[in-house]
Amino acid sequence: MPVWLKQFSRLTLTTGFLFFLCYSISWADFSVRYAQARLVDHVYLLNANLNYDLTEAPIEALHNGVSLTFVLTITVQRERWYFLDETVATLKQRYQLTYNSLTDQYLLTYLNTGIAESFPSLEAVLTKLGTLKDFPLLDSHLIEPSETYWVYLQNRLDIEALPAPLRPVAYFSSQWRLVSDWYLCPLQPPSSPAVSEDGKAG
Repeated sequence: MPVWLKQFSRLTLTTGFLFFLCYSISWADFSVRYAQARLVDHVYLLNANLNYDLTEAPIEALHNGVSLTFVLTITVQRERWYFLDETVATLKQRYQLTYNSLTDQYLLTYLNTGIAESFPSLEAVLTKLGTLKDFPLLDSHLIEPSETYWVYLQNRLDIEALPAPLRPVAYFSSQWRLVSDWYLCPLQPPSSPAVSEDGKAG
């Protein structure tokens, strides 16, 4: 059998197996559990706790050599009563997760910086991924003290970053459509007292 035909056969079997996994029952979820922005030395820092609960299909793909890419989108908007809210800043943090079967280690690469960390278990890496501490958001000079601002967060699995043969399966599978609702928290103006409340946007 020609080499190309063997490769095609393996790819077809792998894709079919993953397609089968799409219909298994799962209760996994992506969500933003908590977020708060605070002003420190004229820079807004963001703390957040996020949930990256994977379904069976992505876990199976990960253990079979497929890299998973996660995207955390952070948007700061100024509230306007007379028109749509104005976007002040939008940040996208991208992370790539791979698994090495030889070392039984999980490698998390921060694609924005190129920094990588290894972890002994999937639970450990997802816990790390879900913890955002003192993340530099924006400088206070971009904020008007008299205005109201909100920080929106959303985390998701990036289907577009999957290998091309796997994307058609992922597009039509709830197992792969892992995305959180938008979560919002207030941004404290430079001259305002600290804000302790936070909320969710459905």
